[in-house]
Amino acid sequence: MYTNQTDGTDIATWNLPEGATVRLGRGWISGGMAFSPDGEALVVATTIGCWRYDLNTMKLRAWWNTERGMLSDIAFSHDGQWVATGNWDGDVKIFDTQNLQCVAQIGIPKNPKGVMGAVRSLRFSQDGEHLTFSHLIVRLDDAPFSRDRTGRGRYFTVYNWKANINTPIASFTAPPKLDRWNFGRDTFSRQTLSPDGSLLAYTSNPNFTSVMHVETGEHIAEFSDDYTDRHWKGCYKLVFSPCGKYLAACDHGNKFHVWNVQNGTLETPPTEYMENRQTSKSLLTYTSDGTLWVAGLTSKEVVIWDGTQQNPVDTFECKGASDGCFSTDGTQFAITNRHGELQLWTKDTPSTVKSLPAHLVRGVVEVRFSKDSQTLLSCHDPAGYRLWDIAERQVKQAFHSPFTNSVGTVSTSRSRELLAAVEDKQIRVWNLTSDTQIAELIGGSMKVNIVFSPTEEYLATVSRRATIIIWHLASNTQIAELSQNLSRVNRMGFSRTGKYFVSSYGESFTIWDTRRWEKRHDVPLPVVQRPKRWKLLFHPNGNHLITEVLDGPTLVWDLNSGEQIGALDTTVCLDPSLYKATQQDIQKLYEQSETSHPRLWTLSFSRCGTLIAGGIRHGKMGEIRFWEATTLETRMVIIPPTGCQKPQRLRFSPCGKYLAVGAQWQDGQERVSVRLWDVNTGKNIHTFWGHPTDVWSIDFSPDGELLASGSYDGTILLWDVKSITGS
Repeated sequence: MYTNQTDGTDIATWNLPEGATVRLGRGWISGGMAFSPDGEALVVATTIGCWRYDLNTMKLRAWWNTERGMLSDIAFSHDGQWVATGNWDGDVKIFDTQNLQCVAQIGIPKNPKGVMGAVRSLRFSQDGEHLTFSHLIVRLDDAPFSRDRTGRGRYFTVYNWKANINTPIASFTAPPKLDRWNFGRDTFSRQTLSPDGSLLAYTSNPNFTSVMHVETGEHIAEFSDDYTDRHWKGCYKLVFSPCGKYLAACDHGNKFHVWNVQNGTLETPPTEYMENRQTSKSLLTYTSDGTLWVAGLTSKEVVIWDGTQQNPVDTFECKGASDGCFSTDGTQFAITNRHGELQLWTKDTPSTVKSLPAHLVRGVVEVRFSKDSQTLLSCHDPAGYRLWDIAERQVKQAFHSPFTNSVGTVSTSRSRELLAAVEDKQIRVWNLTSDTQIAELIGGSMKVNIVFSPTEEYLATVSRRATIIIWHLASNTQIAELSQNLSRVNRMGFSRTGKYFVSSYGESFTIWDTRRWEKRHDVPLPVVQRPKRWKLLFHPNGNHLITEVLDGPTLVWDLNSGEQIGALDTTVCLDPSLYKATQQDIQKLYEQSETSHPRLWTLSFSRCGTLIAGGIRHGKMGEIRFWEATTLETRMVIIPPTGCQKPQRLRFSPCGKYLAVGAQWQDGQERVSVRLWDVNTGKNIHTFWGHPTDVWSIDFSPDGELLASGSYDGTILLWDVKSITGS
């Protein structure tokens, strides 16, 4: 069926972008999964392309469609000859499964400027001639959580793709879901095509499912599907029976129902297939003989149900199941969980699952090398951590945080030699160089980040009782418990000298003296600096603290007195002599600043502590600014070139001569940059192009030979910087 493109190939080094030495991870499953019609293969659509696994050997056999990645859906034709993928840019590609060559490509319809379209609900008709899908159109300038849905909508198209890929045979628009509970959860309309391709069923609004004739556009049926008492209304999944007479649906809870399309009646009333009301997702399919299979995914287990006979088939454990799919005959079910693990259930071996190679979960929000540059720690969203053996190019240990979206339950010391992690209500501490556990602390469930003192003598955690616990590592004992109204503790850390400890909670922070573990100051933040998102950064001199806020001023505080002593100037610089840019770019930046307020996106100190670098956004443009760490005066401003104008993450090299900058994706880009800048001259000495979307994290190895970049695509690329910098 497929060419064995990856046999005998090291996936970590296969098809690497120029300048990269290793790829860690296979992307996260952004476009779901699909079994081949013969049941021999499982294809996974990810942020970096399609992966094909042979289910007989449980091995990876092919990786393709890698040019852009960022896939949003995948579907096989019924005869297995074609496989179609859709991506976040709105493009659809159809591949010949024999040679994996693209035989057709359908581009997104022309839309107003400033919008993007993501493809969902890909379906082939039974004869393989017709292909239907929907686009979710989103204005790029919409605020991420705004309720203003102007410019949004769901656009359905049906193509006879073999005859004409330029003109759909049917196209129509459905309004976006605007009800209170569906906002932000499910903006894609569910749809499915009847086996003969003549009918299209779709969720026309949160409480109704409509059926229309594809060629005429005539609506032949409309069904009420408000059968759930859960907050999220309407259908989660739709599927036609092989004969086209029935339309089955499941809600966002633990019910499914079946309509008779021909006479417009309810064939099977809403039926609960699980007693547990904590269903997170329901999935269903019809087999070729007309049997309806239903799967219910919960936080702890998966339930398989025969919807035709209305009896349970199997229940098996799967923690945090997030998505799944049935094989064509219903005898296999593939599941992935929030940790990126793939499992396979088969009807012949009930209650047992096989494991497939793991895909990382979502974005890589942090990467950090060990002291010896041989191990890399990566933090993923949602909660999950990996320790990578760089020489072996594989995970040597994985940590699953007990708290969703927590980014601090694993931490490294400042020397990068020690690592602490919360596991099973215990804190375990490892020496990364010797790869041995050196401490085990019993302290209950931890709510926020773990932090080492600079000397690695102490470790601070937050207990379930919302008090800060200070541990002495050498003796494995608790030496202090710091309490105040700490129910909202969200950040804490030691000053660079270890003399002060700071904890933030809500709209204030507290400064503690570490000699006696006594409180020195409670410091309320100014009103202008009280949004929810703010960070603590400790000045290299050990005496100052910086509070960084996304949409507010960046203030500098004296730790001894608790007084504000300065602020970083983030307004547009008016001194042209400080810019490393063309006059035209400077003028564009000035124009942008007139209609938008500056946003400090990221901040980093040089290793020697003399410079501060920050990424500042001015509307659609951005800048990289350098300040003198002592005087806080602006030293230099760099305006990145077009396509890289939104700096996302910054990191100084160990020698302090270079600054690495990872960018955010911008409309029209296929690859996102990681640039190296000379700190003294402001010149861009090299640019790496690799990730298809935002670079969320970067770090230099302590020996200065490698640069790691972690992306929203769920992968990490290691770049060779030694050949460029000579260090």
